[in-house]
Amino acid sequence: MKFLILVLLVSIIVFSQCDSNLPIIGKKEKESMSSKVTLMCYFVRLLGGPSGYKVVDNNDGTVALVSYSSLGADFCPPPFGKTESINVKYYIKKCIQGQVYRQAQNDCKGTGTAANYYGAQKLQMCPTTSTCIDSDSPAMISCINDTTAGKAWKPGGFESGANIKIVSNFLKSRQDEIPATSTDYYWSQILGATLANIDGSSAPTGSSIINFGYVLCFQNKS
Repeated sequence: MKFLILVLLVSIIVFSQCDSNLPIIGKKEKESMSSKVTLMCYFVRLLGGPSGYKVVDNNDGTVALVSYSSLGADFCPPPFGKTESINVKYYIKKCIQGQVYRQAQNDCKGTGTAANYYGAQKLQMCPTTSTCIDSDSPAMISCINDTTAGKAWKPGGFESGANIKIVSNFLKSRQDEIPATSTDYYWSQILGATLANIDGSSAPTGSSIINFGYVLCFQNKS
C-alpha cells in the first residue's frame, strides 16, 4: 500500500512537468517542481520505510544483530531525507573460539589453515557428567575470559524465530572461515547447556554436557 501511494505521488510530479510547449523549464516551473517534490517527500516521511533486523559488521572483531527502521527517501532534501534508527539486540564475537581475528583483513584467519577452520576449537561444557559451575566449564571460561572489544561474553545465544535465520544466514555466508554445516554444533545457553547448529537445530539424541562443541561468544543486550 505504501509503495502504491509513493508511485502515485511520483507520477503526479512527473506528469505535471510534461508539457511539450515548455522546451526549457523556467523559474516558476522550477519553483512549482520544488514545491511538489517537498510535498511528496513529506508524505514519504509520514509513510516511513523498511524496518526489521539485520547483522552489522563492526569491523572490530564483533558483529551485532540490530533492529532498524528507516524514514524518508534517499532523494528527498532535508529535513525529509532518509534517516535510519538502529537498536542493538545483541553482539556476537566474529571469530569462533580458538581462531585469531585479523584487524587489517577483518577476518578470522590469523592462525591455522582452512583444513581446521583456522584454529577453531571444540570445547566441553563440563569436564564430567555432573553439572558444573562457570569456573569449571571450559566453554564458559573461554568466553568469560575473552576481552574482544571490551565486552562481557558468554557462549551461545542462538534463538528461535525469525532472528535465527538472519544470524544463521550471516554465518553461512562465511563458510570459507567458520564451521557452518548442518553437522557443526555449537554450545547454546538459550535453554541451558545444549548443542545446536547455526540453524538452531538441536544436536543428535544422546549428546551431553561432556561432549565437545564449537564456541561462539555472545553478549546479550535485551
